[in-house]
Amino acid sequence: MFTGYDTFATHCPRSAQIVLDTMARHSRSASLIGRRLMCLVQSNNRQIRFQPVGAVPALWNDAEWADANRRPA
Repeated sequence: MFTGYDTFATHCPRSAQIVLDTMARHSRSASLIGRRLMCLVQSNNRQIRFQPVGAVPALWNDAEWADANRRPA
């Protein structure tokens, strides 16, 4: 689990994206051989956004949408 990922992403945005892409790639590879790899990313920044991770958008989980200010227009 990565906590405070927004701090890392603020200081090293390209590296933060690469880490997420790498985790997604390894997760897909693990699933091919019947293994599971999960990466949890915690952020204190409600406005944090990333490019698609492994070509899949990185979205808030449904429970996070309780804050109506974060829901995209």
